[in-house]
Amino acid sequence: MKNSRGTIFQQHLMTGISYMIPVVVSAGMLMGIGIMAGQSMGFDAWDGKLLQGTPNELQSFFAWMTQVAGAGMMGLMFPVFAAFLAYGIADKLALAPGFIGGLLAQKMGSGFLGAMLIGLLAGYSVKYLNEKIKIKRTFMPIKTLFIIPVATCVLVVVASRYVVGPIGQLFINAITSVINLVGQTGELAVAVVIGGAMAFDLGGPVNKTALALSMQLNTDAGISAWVPAMIGAVIPPIGIGLAVFIDKFVVRRSVFDDGLRTNGMSCFILGFMGISEGAIPFAIKDPLFMIPLNVVGSAVGAGISHIMGTYGTVGVPAAIWGWPLATNPLGWVVGVVVGSLIVCFGAIFRMNYLVKKKEKEEDVVANVVG
Repeated sequence: MKNSRGTIFQQHLMTGISYMIPVVVSAGMLMGIGIMAGQSMGFDAWDGKLLQGTPNELQSFFAWMTQVAGAGMMGLMFPVFAAFLAYGIADKLALAPGFIGGLLAQKMGSGFLGAMLIGLLAGYSVKYLNEKIKIKRTFMPIKTLFIIPVATCVLVVVASRYVVGPIGQLFINAITSVINLVGQTGELAVAVVIGGAMAFDLGGPVNKTALALSMQLNTDAGISAWVPAMIGAVIPPIGIGLAVFIDKFVVRRSVFDDGLRTNGMSCFILGFMGISEGAIPFAIKDPLFMIPLNVVGSAVGAGISHIMGTYGTVGVPAAIWGWPLATNPLGWVVGVVVGSLIVCFGAIFRMNYLVKKKEKEEDVVANVVG
């Protein structure tokens, strides 16, 4: 019996995710090591001046590890995801258009949603052309090395430039307008929206917009917006990482597959380092549920910190060693704990529901075949 379209789509999606996970984890850990070294040695690993040369070679090395190696590798996340999503559909011929599509999704700010759409377009376009173009075996290399890769790369570039990119940018601009509008209202509303926006795309354009606005409001208007931003960034990875650890105790079974379970520990650690990208594979697997869940958890946590009067100057890091630097750090801790538990239990019960649903479908198929 053939798999449903939804099952096939999920299989393609998981192919892309499985190849992306090592990139995200390794990049995050490289940045984490550099940041931790900088904190312990009293310098900022994100300081671009350290890349231009410094008498302290060790500081220069850890800055290079953070900004060039770690952040540079993190920039490969969307190209790798889109390329191997396309690869799952149409094999090696789809790698080139998938890579260029993912790169353009990153450059044009359409995030992992744009990377997913362009990866699907690349994969199915290659599959269609490969099936429809008939050519003699003697000239097969022309088809596989020139016609299909070049044609689909051109298609992907056009679609990225005129469809996926503009739609993504329009969406980002709409979110940005909402954030800026709320920034002119009550401080609690600002904290909630900033926190939720930080968790929306986990390091993407909305996240960066919220971060920039939080810096401006914190510095220029004296509104406590920086701590909500820091809290919103760490709640999704901490909550999801925790879910992977305790799912067996909550629902008496493992509800995450081996790939996500392996990523859970690194996701948890990266969360405590202030790096939210570790949660992206989980968000991509079930975006219609996980993205709102992340946003709600982070918004609640950020709101709690504001109600409890937690304040931090711009530059206080989201990482665990930065929390004591804020006034009333208890509000920071309570906000993170509550928000993370919302994400944690939401993810567990959602995955448990999906696993049970899949088991019922398999039972129905088995009964029909039997």
